[in-house]
Amino acid sequence: HPFMARIKPTGESLVDEEDALTKITALLRRATGVDFALYKPATVVRRIERRMGIAQLPSMSDYLAYLQQAPGEVTALYKDLLIGVTKFFRDTEAFDYIEKQVLPALFDRKRKWAAGCATGEEAYSLAILLREEMLRRDTVYDVKVFATDIDRSAIEVASGGLYPANIAAEVSEDRLRRFFVDKGGAYQVAREIREMVVFAPHNILKDPPFTKIDMVSCRNMLIYLQTVLQQRVLSLFAFSLIEEGVLFLGASETVGELAALFELDEAKWKVYVRRKGM
Repeated sequence: HPFMARIKPTGESLVDEEDALTKITALLRRATGVDFALYKPATVVRRIERRMGIAQLPSMSDYLAYLQQAPGEVTALYKDLLIGVTKFFRDTEAFDYIEKQVLPALFDRKRKWAAGCATGEEAYSLAILLREEMLRRDTVYDVKVFATDIDRSAIEVASGGLYPANIAAEVSEDRLRRFFVDKGGAYQVAREIREMVVFAPHNILKDPPFTKIDMVSCRNMLIYLQTVLQQRVLSLFAFSLIEEGVLFLGASETVGELAALFELDEAKWKVYVRRKGM
């Protein structure tokens, strides 16, 4: 933020204000139930800096005092920290691989999980690919994409399936015509696709995971978590997946120390398969 650039000396890090940072994460934990102390510190600090710049407060201690007096700012910081960045068919080549190599092999399976789904674009992208596979095979069956996120407001947006007109840059004309309804300045996901996706608020670190899942898509969430937390989440995914179920991560993510549980299927787009007998 321009304000922070003016008042923050070059090379000085707000991480030095450890006491204020600890108190801010504790305040957030009490207010939201989410422990951001488990997120990567640099990510948390950058988001706090952004909010400090908007409020034009020069130190983290000043910002802590502001948070203690302004519940609305606690909510704003919480939403910033969730980093709900997503879009339809994010990384087109990755979704091409899922369409051609993954979903046909899982066609007779009926339980997918889009974890950390934010406002729903990637969950609907999976549902569209599944519907297209049904059309190619001239058959219909009851498959569900369970789409979850810790952010209840994001889940509300996702459930409505209404998106701005600029999604036309992400979705092909053919798919817009077949799977969306033009609402005049916006597009709504067609009912047949919305009915394939079940949205629900879910804290992946507190709430029980789904079971007997044949595919988990969790893209670009793990990169914001500390390593120990990444491994805990991946262990939960391993528990959720059936043998030879598929794990679809973001391009910058890996299974790390849990490689014994997952076999790498596609290196560039981080597609893994749950190993048998593990």
